[in-house]
Amino acid sequence: MTTRTALRVTRAAILLVIAAGFLWSLCFAWLYLFGDEGATPPDWRIPAVPAGATVVEEGVQCASGGCWWGLTVKPAPGQTPEELRRRMGLEAEERLGPTLTDPGYVVRGAHIRQGSVVVYVSYA
Repeated sequence: MTTRTALRVTRAAILLVIAAGFLWSLCFAWLYLFGDEGATPPDWRIPAVPAGATVVEEGVQCASGGCWWGLTVKPAPGQTPEELRRRMGLEAEERLGPTLTDPGYVVRGAHIRQGSVVVYVSYA
């Protein structure tokens, strides 16, 4: 490969990276400028349910503060709700930063209600 060809390939690669970063920035700005209370994070931001646990209820819920993914999980036989919450990594509410495919900050956590773990995931 000649020096001139290598220089063109390098420039093209740099321009491609800049264009991809610009498009991601536009998605990020779009979410913050035009995202409304009805926006919810993608469902892959919901933590995985461990084997043996059962999803009782799942869906999007809304109130005056916005919308969120709600997931009610019943522990496996012999497992306490506290153990299930710990296995899902939800001992405390956490704030997750943007990713390449989801430019929003996400809050997720869980509380225990009537022997089940209620998980919530929403934009911050």
